[in-house]
Amino acid sequence: MSSVEQTAGSSEQLMVRQQPRGTTSFVLGAAAVAMMMCPFLPAWVPNEVRFFPVYFIVPAGIGAVVCGLVALRRARGQEEATPSRARAGVALGTTAVVLSLAVICWAIWALNQAYH
Repeated sequence: MSSVEQTAGSSEQLMVRQQPRGTTSFVLGAAAVAMMMCPFLPAWVPNEVRFFPVYFIVPAGIGAVVCGLVALRRARGQEEATPSRARAGVALGTTAVVLSLAVICWAIWALNQAYH
């Protein structure tokens, strides 16, 4: 096999192995939403397992939004790109961040009302 054929074969393999755009964003967003449910695990689950992931909801959500926006920007000019995973990741990450911040604001308000 000549070097031209080897080069052509390796470029075809690279095209096949490319990861779809937005997978990282989708995984981070889904993980952030899943971590929101950890405090609702049964009582027999140790508290470390129930409440430790709560600290990573906002960072994972922000990472999902940033990675999703970057993937959407890169997929803008490509015809074969399907940005559905990136859009889903942005939506899940935004949902996780907004709901987490809303719960924090509600808790601060409720504690403030309890002490007045």
